[in-house]
Amino acid sequence: MLRLFAFWVYLTLCFFQLPLWTCAQRTAPVPLSSFAYPPASSRPKFRYWLPDASVPASAVQSDVSEIAKVSGGGLEFLGFYNYGFSHASTDWSLYGFGTAKFKEVFKAALETAAKYGLAFDFAIGPATGAGVPAIPQTAGLAMELVYGTKLLNASEKAGSLPRPVLDFNRGFLNGWVHETENWGSSELVAVVAAKVESREKTGKGFPAEQVVLTEANILDLTNLTRNGTLDWRAPVSKTDSQQWILMAFYQRYSNERACDTAPNPSSWIGNGSWMVDHFSAAGAKKATDFWDQHILDDKDISQLVDKVGSYSWEDSMEMMASLWWTPDFLTRFEKSRGYSAVKYLPLFFQAKNLWNSYGTPYSTSFMLSGQAADGGKYAEDYRLTLNEGYQDFLRHYQQWASARGLAHSAQPAYNMPLDMSSTIPLLGAPELESLGFGESIDSYLQFTGPAHLSGRNSISTEIGAERGGAYAETVPVLLKLFRDSFAAGVNTLVVHGFPYGGPYTGTTWPGYTPFQYEFSEMWGPRQPAWRHFNDTLLYAARNCEFLKTGVPKVDIAFYSWKQPFTSATVFPGSAELTAAGYTYEYLGPENLASAPASVTDSVLAKDGPAYKALVLYQQTRITPLASAELLKFAEQGLPILIVGSAPNITIGSVGQEIVSKNMANLVSGGFPNVRIVPPAMFSPERLQEAGIVPRTVPGVVDGPTNATSQLFTQWRSDPKNRLELVYLLNRGLKATFDISFAVGENAVPFVLDAWTGEQTRLLTYLRTREGISTRISLSQQQSAILAFQTPNAGEETDIPLYVVSRSTNIGRLKVNSRGQIEGLISDTDEATVLLSNNNQVDIPSIVPISGSAPAPLPSVKLGPWKLALDEYAGPAKLSTSSVLTNMTANSIASPLKTLVPWTQIPAIQHSSGVGTYRTTFSLPPAANPNITSNGTSMAYTLHFSGRVINTMRVRVNGATVLAIDPSAPDEGREITDLVKGDGTDELAVEVSSTLFNAVKARAGDVKSIGIGIHIPKDYVQVGWKDFGLLGEVTVQSWRKVILE
Repeated sequence: MLRLFAFWVYLTLCFFQLPLWTCAQRTAPVPLSSFAYPPASSRPKFRYWLPDASVPASAVQSDVSEIAKVSGGGLEFLGFYNYGFSHASTDWSLYGFGTAKFKEVFKAALETAAKYGLAFDFAIGPATGAGVPAIPQTAGLAMELVYGTKLLNASEKAGSLPRPVLDFNRGFLNGWVHETENWGSSELVAVVAAKVESREKTGKGFPAEQVVLTEANILDLTNLTRNGTLDWRAPVSKTDSQQWILMAFYQRYSNERACDTAPNPSSWIGNGSWMVDHFSAAGAKKATDFWDQHILDDKDISQLVDKVGSYSWEDSMEMMASLWWTPDFLTRFEKSRGYSAVKYLPLFFQAKNLWNSYGTPYSTSFMLSGQAADGGKYAEDYRLTLNEGYQDFLRHYQQWASARGLAHSAQPAYNMPLDMSSTIPLLGAPELESLGFGESIDSYLQFTGPAHLSGRNSISTEIGAERGGAYAETVPVLLKLFRDSFAAGVNTLVVHGFPYGGPYTGTTWPGYTPFQYEFSEMWGPRQPAWRHFNDTLLYAARNCEFLKTGVPKVDIAFYSWKQPFTSATVFPGSAELTAAGYTYEYLGPENLASAPASVTDSVLAKDGPAYKALVLYQQTRITPLASAELLKFAEQGLPILIVGSAPNITIGSVGQEIVSKNMANLVSGGFPNVRIVPPAMFSPERLQEAGIVPRTVPGVVDGPTNATSQLFTQWRSDPKNRLELVYLLNRGLKATFDISFAVGENAVPFVLDAWTGEQTRLLTYLRTREGISTRISLSQQQSAILAFQTPNAGEETDIPLYVVSRSTNIGRLKVNSRGQIEGLISDTDEATVLLSNNNQVDIPSIVPISGSAPAPLPSVKLGPWKLALDEYAGPAKLSTSSVLTNMTANSIASPLKTLVPWTQIPAIQHSSGVGTYRTTFSLPPAANPNITSNGTSMAYTLHFSGRVINTMRVRVNGATVLAIDPSAPDEGREITDLVKGDGTDELAVEVSSTLFNAVKARAGDVKSIGIGIHIPKDYVQVGWKDFGLLGEVTVQSWRKVILE
């Protein structure tokens, strides 16, 4: 009797990775025509670090061509200039940003990008792009607010105004952000006197003292000043003898350099770059005017930018000021907030208003009696106003770029006292970063939510920067960052980074290394992995191409307000939601009040992310406009879940009555779609009770019971082409999942293999009332893409047959070139397949020999191995005259019977390079001579049990095997068409290392721009890294049958 295993929907990712397995007619179109070879716009770019313009243009052109060779999409051209800090090696008055020499190199890079069809982004300025050359202390440059104080006793006359204190708490940024410089004039803008209620020592450095004021006893005395003096006496009180503090506030140029120059420059363009005002359109115009008048004035450069330019760009803001300011701040504040800011200026000098909230600018801070120590609602009003100026700044950049057919990209707001969620939609290509966001998917989702809602289809990330030393990052680590970014919907990758590769003053092998070896990574031909990098970049490009198709679909929007932004988790129960299949992201108050945030058919942004519900998780603050929108959403039927209390405190000082009224109406019980849930009770079950079901529903078949909590999905919808696409990522241990996808009843599923570019029919699945269900096995850090194509109207009857169940000994199914379904069977036993038309196909067992029982088909373990290493190392004597790598062929004398790391092979234990392992093999013998009778043939797959430490490329008899997924090398590739079967088959496996061991061996000698390794312990105190081919390599035999 046949043993039929009702095994509905058994699928492994091994099936996904075998080539040419499609069940549709040979002429049927694939879901994504550009998937195999994505355009440059979807391929990863590199941040390209130019040391300065003294380098040969030919070396820069060579670097750009290298990016093209490995299927890179382009470059982000950045004049690095030692992060803006000068050194004595070259004359930056000649070779600085914007000089004639810079334009020559910039043009050469553009020409090479055009030659190879690469995308070209460019930083607005040197280092981080935050400033440009300018005549110092001219309109549009960065400003700050400073103050001076004087204590007055009762009835004491004020007299001369206190002069500003220009030295403030700069120490926290010393060494990597330029200090403001104290020269130049300071302009008086306000004078305030306040009665001191109390003083309290904090025991900390910044602030060391907290001064408490009362709002009623703060006086604006600005109009009483004349020529630096104040005609005013401190009041006398019968009930107290407290002092008054007189504060004079001055605006001044911060004189903060964005990039240094050489001593005694001959022109202002050669005098380095100055930080522009980031809180007004005038600051952005300062930068764009420089480009228009001094770089794009070159007709050839202008035409090349129009031809290959993609984005203008600025890095995350790394600036310094006592208090960020702009000339019309007080006017804007009064217009937007409805009152004068002057009385409250003392409250603005808070830790939250300094870079990354590091501390207060002065040792004394001020607060109002009975209010928050951080300045409360008035300090919030400062940040709201500052944010409006920053929005104008970004708008100008985007308008300027758009006028040239470009878009502007920036890493907006974070690190600063600004609202990130409100600024993201203003950019053509908003950018986050893996390092600054703590490599956290939840943090990424706080960024992608506003971008998705506003229809941004290029969400960029600066990816791959890690502390711990250059040349240490492995490709699997980089791939993990890629995959996590994809899980959040990020679809444009800017890899950090590609350093200039030619000779440079004061630089030894391995070449110019920005950040003095502190940060990763230095990609390029100096890296052994560069030989195989094409596989990695094409994998990433195919994921990006999928993620730029259609629009994102997300189940839930969480409301969140953070100003300033931090990467802290908003919702601590995200793992529980993920386990139930829900996708989510975050929106801020301005996002809720934006035009795309409209409700149709009880769905928020139906033509965009189509959020099924809005969750307010223990949020306390909201703007009047956003509170009104919440009420409107409720009236239009959007499910709203308020977890804890509703946010009923206005942001800033304006609109509390409106917020209170709107929130009271929202929670009044008049809306059945609005639910209030205690925090302890909020769960996926509460969402389901509200009728909110996820688009994907996963379950665990095999693996950890909590495996679905680490199964992330990202959904894209392309209604025009009747296509739904889903990205899956397993961040947990290897597991097998049953997953249901909410797609149309006639949808035809495909598997899109990002490692090979193939798009093949998914053959084993089940149609249910909810959509399509299938079984998928994913190793840790393995991803997959499924596509669901709905036929055109009238073509529904053309939906091909599929398999609804099959016996467990059938490992793989595919369609051959004749349109027949082939099955690979792992043993000699009988097998069964049930098709969607209810036909059952029975595959008989192989006739036994001498009464032998059915048995698994044999496999063969390969070896011994010959190992030859192309060793990458510096020359015996390092010098600054050459940065070229010595490449030495090093063959291991004795064949390796066991595969071990190179650190265990004495001849190469401290080496870096590319190792080639070779062996010959005979195919596994057929266990039964009858196995190839009756139309049955043999098939073979190649498997690796060990982990891929860096990169791998495999050849059988000289033919390259399809790219191996380093997260699942054990799942194998089919090699049936590559083997000869005569006992002389040869397998060659190339594996690469990083350059770390080679650099560690010379850690005391290497130099970049004349400087050695900044943090020697990253090399000296870290052990030698393991590399090489590990584990066992086997060839597995299969019985190939035709299902008829």
